[in-house]
Order: sequence, then structure tokens, then C-alpha cells
Amino acid sequence: MKMIPLLLAALLLTACVQHYAPTGAVVASDENSRAGVTDAFALKSQHAANEPLPLLTINEYSRVLVHELMSNHRSAQEGGMVGVTDFAYVDTALDQGTVLSNHLSEAIMYDLHKFGVAVLDYKVTDYIRVTPSGDFALSRDFTELSSSQPIRFVVTGTLTAHKQGVLVNARLIRIDSKQVVAAARTFVPQQVVTAVLSNTGHDKLQLKQG
Repeated sequence: MKMIPLLLAALLLTACVQHYAPTGAVVASDENSRAGVTDAFALKSQHAANEPLPLLTINEYSRVLVHELMSNHRSAQEGGMVGVTDFAYVDTALDQGTVLSNHLSEAIMYDLHKFGVAVLDYKVTDYIRVTPSGDFALSRDFTELSSSQPIRFVVTGTLTAHKQGVLVNARLIRIDSKQVVAAARTFVPQQVVTAVLSNTGHDKLQLKQG
């Protein structure tokens, strides 16, 4: 009579082991498959999100340039429109802009306006161009722009590549006399420069031929 309960207990233990073993195997396999899927379908942007971001942007360096330009000379505030051009690298023909120089000029326009300077955007056309890809009022095609602009001063400058970043030299020039009425300079660390260029496929501006 004692052997019957022992035999039943042994049968029950065997059934339990046989029942849970496959379940354990499936769970382990499922965990491995999840890990494989995560590695196989991980996006580069997810890894890039772990990279440290710069504490400053090009906007802070633009503000430094504008404050130095305006502190050196106040004539731009007294009268006359100011135009802002792209900054070119010193080792080029000074006729090719980059995404960095384009963004820098946009930031300088903003800071000049906040500083109370009359800024003229000469890239504005006389109409709104409606296209399948969007509606635009700006253009880099000189044939679409006014041939005469009431610009009295221009902010321009040069960029110099450095192994730790980019050296920026800016100057405020009076158009009629070509006189440099104010100058400023700053240094943009490479981390900030890379942050501007990393969001594009290339750093050259695509210009439309006139």
C-alpha cells in the first residue's frame, strides 16, 4: 500500500518535468531571438543619440561676432541697410559657400536685427514661387533678384580650417568706399562645426546657375 503513493508521486514529478521543460526552452529561444532582432534592426540614429551633443551652437558664436562688430563701430546703426554674405574659406577662390557659412550668415542676420540694425535680405524675390515641392520667396539665382539693392554696408568674412575647429574673421565694410569700419573674430570648436554639418549629406551649397 505504501508503494502506490510513492509510485504516483514519482509519476507526477516526471510529468511536471516533461511539461515545463519545453516551455523553458521556448522562453530562452525567444529571448535570444529578441536580442538578434534588436541587433539586426537597430538604427544608426539610435546609436547616434548616445553621442554627446555640443553645449553651444553656432548661434552663440554669431552673437559674439555681432557684438564685437557693433562695439567697434556704430555707423551701421546710424543709417543705411546692411547686407550679410556667406563667409568663404581663405584657401579657396572666395566664391564657394558651405553649409557652415550659410548658417553663420543666417545667424548673423538674426543677431544684427535683434541689435537694432536695419538688415536687408537681398535673396528675397519680387514674387512667391509656387512649385510642387513647396512655395518659396528666397532664391540664389541672381536672375530672379533685383539688380539694384539699397545696401550701404555689408558683413562678410573668411573661415580658416583648424585641426580643433574653424577660425572666423568677420568685417563690416562700407560698400561705396570699401572701407573696413569694424572687424571681429572668434573660434568655433570642431564639435560645434560637426554638429552643423552632420545633418546634411554634404557641406557644399547647391547653387542654381543663372
